[in-house]
Amino acid sequence: NKPADTFAYNSNFKLSSWLVFMKNRLEVAKDLMAEKGIIYITISSEGAHYLKVLADSVFDMDNFIADITWQSRKSVSSDSLISTSTNHVLVYAKNKNAINKNEFRLFLDVDGFNLNDDDGRGPYKVEPFDAPNIRKNLEYIIENPNTGQGYRPPEGRHWRTTEEDYKELLADNRIRFGARGLTKPQLKVYLKDAQDQSKGKAATTLWNNVVPDSVDSIIWDGTGTTTNGTKHQQSLFGRVVFENPKPEDLVSRAIQLATDEGDLVLDFFMGSATTQAVAMKMNRQFIGVEQMDYIETVSVPRLKKVIEGEQGGISKAMDWQGGGSFVYAELQNLNMEYIELIQQAGNDDDLLKIIDQMKQTAYLNFQTDIEKITNEDSEFTKLPISDKKALLIEVLDINQLYLNYSEIDDIKFNVSEAVKKFNHSFYKKVGEEL
Repeated sequence: NKPADTFAYNSNFKLSSWLVFMKNRLEVAKDLMAEKGIIYITISSEGAHYLKVLADSVFDMDNFIADITWQSRKSVSSDSLISTSTNHVLVYAKNKNAINKNEFRLFLDVDGFNLNDDDGRGPYKVEPFDAPNIRKNLEYIIENPNTGQGYRPPEGRHWRTTEEDYKELLADNRIRFGARGLTKPQLKVYLKDAQDQSKGKAATTLWNNVVPDSVDSIIWDGTGTTTNGTKHQQSLFGRVVFENPKPEDLVSRAIQLATDEGDLVLDFFMGSATTQAVAMKMNRQFIGVEQMDYIETVSVPRLKKVIEGEQGGISKAMDWQGGGSFVYAELQNLNMEYIELIQQAGNDDDLLKIIDQMKQTAYLNFQTDIEKITNEDSEFTKLPISDKKALLIEVLDINQLYLNYSEIDDIKFNVSEAVKKFNHSFYKKVGEEL
């Protein structure tokens, strides 16, 4: 329930209306998700806890994965008692039991595998051979073969394997003591083995940033801030066209965890097309849905720039060189056209013209009599223009906002043969050549 919209979207809902709005969409999202599907919902603190309870009821509490804290800004504001610098990212599965945790991993940091013994096994990195806690069967003396000196685990810790397994690792040249006889044994982790076992490391519930805001940053372990997203946007359009856009690094991390190449990503609040741009650069299929007009001035033009090979966001990390394609389609308006006219009306005269058109061609709610409601003697004439607009929209049949596919051949809608062919292909109508 914000006092004003911070970007060109309908965010000014009362709480109860907003919860119903979200419930309807989350239920549809759940139906569309694959059995191993994941949904991410980014939201500020004002609504996060209401949404968590709602999402628990839609997806079931057992399918809740995490409430991630994303550092969405670095600057400190003095306008409030405590400066807000984070957003919530609620993460749910359709069926958490269907997800293999070894697949739900971030990309490997290939640059970290920077050691090589030239033994044919390829690059590797080292990890400590000790682990937290104390287990008696994992406490034994390890002798450094370079110095002959024996070592026990550090206080409060034990070795990672039994002594028998350690000896096998040592004989297989998978233990490293380091140059100049470093005291602690280290375990060699080869890049090939890590790639075979999983994508990489597990994510945590804190997604923050480790480098200064920069549109030209190379591979890094941060998720970016809205400042990163804004700078990227400025590089694309020469100006700010969408307030507080999400950075590509944030979306990239979400897609890394939940999908493989070729998987399908759906974003039904498309906005400035960040999700679709990232999906394209990461070789995923995507669907974007948007109801606001900026889809034609921001979303679609951005994806065209991605195809052309723009180098912002994650392009360098993904070695993006351009290419790919997408299809852009719009729903054909019926009553939605009248809603748009009503919303744009500036005075009573404009509304009177729209009412005349509605009487001729609009699909009206059968429970209302527009003649009776809008005649010269009715209370309608005394209402402020905002109430008149609301009442006229209620008169329209909401089930006829757009033209149904079943009516595509009705000659009164004058649908072109090219549009018919595209729709038959899209819906895979039996008997049509696809």
